[in-house]
Amino acid sequence: IYYICQKNVAVGILTRIDNGISAFKSAFMGSSVAPIYARLSNGTHSYNYETERMGVLSFLGIGKTYFSPKEDYKAYYIDGTFLSDCINLYADFASQVRIQEVDDKGEAVENSEYLKFLNEPNEFQNQTDFIKEMVVNLLTTGMSIQYGNFFKNGNLRASPSLYNLEFNNIKFPEIKDPYTLTRDKIKTLKVVETLADGVQRTRELHELAFFYDTIARKNYRGCGTAGNLFFNPISRISSILYSIQTILNSEDMMCFLTSNPVNSIISRKATGAGIAPLSGDQKNDIEAKLNGRGRYGAGMGKAGDVIATNETLERLDLTRDNKKLQTIEMQENAKENIRNRYLIPKDFFGGSTYENQQFAEAKFILGNVKTITDNWLQELTNKSPKYFKERGTRLIGTYDHLPSVIAIKTKLKNEGFKFKAEALVSLLGAFEKAQELGVSNDFEQFVKERGFEDFINNQ
Repeated sequence: IYYICQKNVAVGILTRIDNGISAFKSAFMGSSVAPIYARLSNGTHSYNYETERMGVLSFLGIGKTYFSPKEDYKAYYIDGTFLSDCINLYADFASQVRIQEVDDKGEAVENSEYLKFLNEPNEFQNQTDFIKEMVVNLLTTGMSIQYGNFFKNGNLRASPSLYNLEFNNIKFPEIKDPYTLTRDKIKTLKVVETLADGVQRTRELHELAFFYDTIARKNYRGCGTAGNLFFNPISRISSILYSIQTILNSEDMMCFLTSNPVNSIISRKATGAGIAPLSGDQKNDIEAKLNGRGRYGAGMGKAGDVIATNETLERLDLTRDNKKLQTIEMQENAKENIRNRYLIPKDFFGGSTYENQQFAEAKFILGNVKTITDNWLQELTNKSPKYFKERGTRLIGTYDHLPSVIAIKTKLKNEGFKFKAEALVSLLGAFEKAQELGVSNDFEQFVKERGFEDFINNQ
């Protein structure tokens, strides 16, 4: 038994090496991308997708699987149309926020110096572009990082600038024991940003404003702890990678099917077992007939695309039943996963009444979108203490000016008036019945005994 097992193992290894060499030859001589299917010895199946021509190890079943997530999650936003649609909903609505600097009573500050600055936070972006970029960064990487040259002194008169930074360009310091760090030490921790051509610059932590979409990893990495991941975010994309890849793969497949319309092949008709392959001259003859060259040309007085041959040939159909492939079903299921991950109402994607769309939009803006801009404005307020503390002010953002929010608030307000009026009529009717029965002749006492004082006072 031991000998048989060892022999099977050896044969299995040799088979894998042989398959690997064959696959490598195929990839090297042909396309630079080689998809490989294999049935493993344990009965499971494996799809490997090697993106480099010389990746021999993957052909042997060693190395990456058919889908390896990109380290740069923002690349999925660029490549994935549905994902970008979902994130753009956040970005487009967030960029319409109306920012105010208010005092401790909630009154807006006139001619706010800070608001003038936010209208053009840097020389390359206006407020709309800046907010859109911030939201895309947040919802792809899971973290928004901004550099402000005025955070330390709060001086907005010395060419202030505010920039969104790319998470993948930032190296945060390692934090092994956060409990021993004082606030002053944390502020002076060194952060390294990599610029073009590998140029690096060092900043201190107090020069950055950042907040998370969900939470920071802190020391979590699945097993054990890692201090170098302390500041790393948790991106929503990490849990929907396969759904995103399903959409990309299905689109790639459909593109292949439409750009490579080989729907059939012609072969000698099977008349029995062991058919001899066609000879070279026979293949050339068939090719000439099928391609319409020479006397067989399609425009040489022939009707349609029918030709006659001396060979007994049959057509082998290669067309695919796209319904059985369930491409659309797989796409829709993947889209549903992405939509749910970003908490986007179904009403945004059709099949809903206009009124329901308005309700969904207003709820989405005042809930999901406003949370992002509130976090951002609170972080800016916290990072500029010398400006805001001296004035006793803070930044807030509102969306009450947007049409969907106005319409829904007006509708709810009108419905509230209607319900209150109907309730008051019912209360007066009940009091009249009470008078007829001799239970009460004092309306105020009647209201007080039944706990309707607050209701009457609010009318």
